[in-house]
Amino acid sequence: MIWKKKAKKWDRLLLLDYKLKTIVPFINDKEEQLKSILYINNYIKDNYNKGYIIYNNFKKVGAYIIDDDYLDLLYIEEKYRNKKIGSKILKRLKNFNYVKVRNNNKLALKFYQNNGFIKKSQNKNTIILKKG
Repeated sequence: MIWKKKAKKWDRLLLLDYKLKTIVPFINDKEEQLKSILYINNYIKDNYNKGYIIYNNFKKVGAYIIDDDYLDLLYIEEKYRNKKIGSKILKRLKNFNYVKVRNNNKLALKFYQNNGFIKKSQNKNTIILKKG
């Protein structure tokens, strides 16, 4: 059984960890990595209340954050991937239309495209996908 629970203040470190895992490994420049870490830390501190923790039965398996019209974070822990958890969560979410993916995060890009998202725009670092 997959369910979600609104993130609380004590979930900030978990959200921070997940958000960092979706961005920092895909940045090659160390200075840019540090800037991103600082930005993400402040973002999570101010926006943790927009997040949800995902559970499979009673185990935390991931999280998501919706900010305005964007799915800002969807992270499923590695040992729970390929079990359709992320796809099931996406199908339940109605209040966003876009997601940003790092250009070189091929797994995330493939995941979203397999779930019906189409490329809307691209810049040097990110691709914006729109719900299809």
